[in-house]
Amino acid sequence: MKSAVSIIALFEETAAKYPEWPCLEYGEQLYTYRETNEQANQLAAYLRSNGAGPGQLIGIFQESRPEMIISMIAILKSGAAYVPLSTLFPNERLAYMLDECDPVIILTHSLLEQRLMELKHTSSTKCISLDLFGEVVESQPCHNPRYPIILSDLAYIIYTSGSTGKPKGVMITHQGIPNLVLEQIKKFQLRVGDRVLQNASVAFDASVSEIFTTLIAGATLILLQQDGLLVGDKLQQILKEKEISIVTLTPSVLATLPHEELPNLLTLITAGEACTLKLVQYWAPKLNFINAYGPTEVTVCATMHTCQPSDTSVYLGNPIANTALYLLNDQLQPVASGQLGELYISSVGLANGYLNAPELTNHSFIANPFADGFSEFLYRTGDLCQQDSEGNLEWLSREDHQIKVSGIRIELGELEFALREYSAVEEAVVLYNKEKNLIIAYLKSANLPRPNISQIRNYLLTKFPMYMLPSRFMFLDEFPVLTSGKIDRNSLPSMEDSRPNLEIEYTAPRSSLENVLGEIWSEVLKLDQVGIHDNFFELGGQSLMSVQIISRIRTYLDMDIPLHIIFNAVPTIEQTALAIEQYQLEQIDVSELEQLLTELELMDVADTTIPEGSL
Repeated sequence: MKSAVSIIALFEETAAKYPEWPCLEYGEQLYTYRETNEQANQLAAYLRSNGAGPGQLIGIFQESRPEMIISMIAILKSGAAYVPLSTLFPNERLAYMLDECDPVIILTHSLLEQRLMELKHTSSTKCISLDLFGEVVESQPCHNPRYPIILSDLAYIIYTSGSTGKPKGVMITHQGIPNLVLEQIKKFQLRVGDRVLQNASVAFDASVSEIFTTLIAGATLILLQQDGLLVGDKLQQILKEKEISIVTLTPSVLATLPHEELPNLLTLITAGEACTLKLVQYWAPKLNFINAYGPTEVTVCATMHTCQPSDTSVYLGNPIANTALYLLNDQLQPVASGQLGELYISSVGLANGYLNAPELTNHSFIANPFADGFSEFLYRTGDLCQQDSEGNLEWLSREDHQIKVSGIRIELGELEFALREYSAVEEAVVLYNKEKNLIIAYLKSANLPRPNISQIRNYLLTKFPMYMLPSRFMFLDEFPVLTSGKIDRNSLPSMEDSRPNLEIEYTAPRSSLENVLGEIWSEVLKLDQVGIHDNFFELGGQSLMSVQIISRIRTYLDMDIPLHIIFNAVPTIEQTALAIEQYQLEQIDVSELEQLLTELELMDVADTTIPEGSL
């Protein structure tokens, strides 16, 4: 049965039921449900007085703090829809998003407002820095507003990577959010008093699940005072220190967790990428381990499977309420058990399509030929799956050039488009090497001399966040082509494991420590050699690779070197070696150091003593 209430009505019920329970935690700051709700009410009233309402878009350009969560709730209370704008996105990407969605208001902070000005967004958008308008907002009424929320109204727009060369805005209505949240609360066994980690950026749809399941269940949402991807030992430490009971992680991040006990962790959700049987076999016996699946276009999640230790494959699970799955062939006919088919989804949470992209919408959202009562359309996922005789659904591959890195969708076509726009590149093909887990780019230079990799990466960083950049680049004189004249992607040469053409010349290691670090970096980066001045990220390094490097360094030194000691330094072998040597010196006990100095002095005396009989 479809939900008849909005997510805001459900939150207000929870706030009335548990007014003094902790709702948001950020460092030493703690907001109760009453405080969170009242502050959101005041901000909603202020937004209404500034033109917010149904059909209006409001941008959120803030760091991950309680004010950001309150802003999301307030925007929904006002009847408007929110558009998250990540502070980690390059200016060109942000400028495109702002120009396309043209929000009436952007909620931000005074320290970030200058960056918005640099984007030169010329519309009538009003920037409101919440730290400067605090008194005005606090003067607004704090009772629940009575602005009607129609479930078919827009709730948020989240931008994902687009195959056309530009990100695309997925338009999600209120209808699917309570449906998602109520289902997940049951499946996650989420209770009042649980502590849920806010791990995903609000620019990605996983945050919708994390935030609203927590706030509707009466649990506490834990926000972190840090930037970047949380992985490995640091993630383990946070889970322990914050006594996290529920967390959602991508399989690639989950694989970095040390195999140590987490006594407070009760439910672990993995989503965003294909989970592995190895992870299932390790985690399923320990806790409530759930594999979730769903594109942004169906309001975060379409299926969930509670993994069992006896599972022999990784299953997507059953559809959530008010959702139907169809495995279809090219003629849109259902395939038999065991046969490969493309997954199509009907759901009350189906998006209203893509903002200002009718052709793309018509391609991905087709008329629903099945009378299931959930949606008039089917969403074409592009995921190729099969179903066994017992009804278990298993993901196998993609039918297009879309991949996911750390749970974030990347359309390889968007990278190709940008590379072809670069003046020094005539042609580009971007592929994903599943075996090496690398995004690789094949390029044909527009002229000689060829640009070096540093120049290309710097160009791409003006358009994309770092996680989207290819790890390897190869220049070709000509691309292999099919008889049709199209590039033959299957005949491209294998990517060599050789050091890329960087702006800086190769310099060999000079000490035993630098030599070991060079071997470790070469192994993890899958390169034949690494120079001591080479930048880790220009070599194609990613956050998850840094965890592997740290683990190998600790094994070699037999010493627990903190991650920040190494990666707070300039990410080169030379600077990493200096940081390690400095840290080792700082760990030596004073008495041990004095003894060592005494021994060195005695050795010096012995060396300068003239042996008897030498004159």
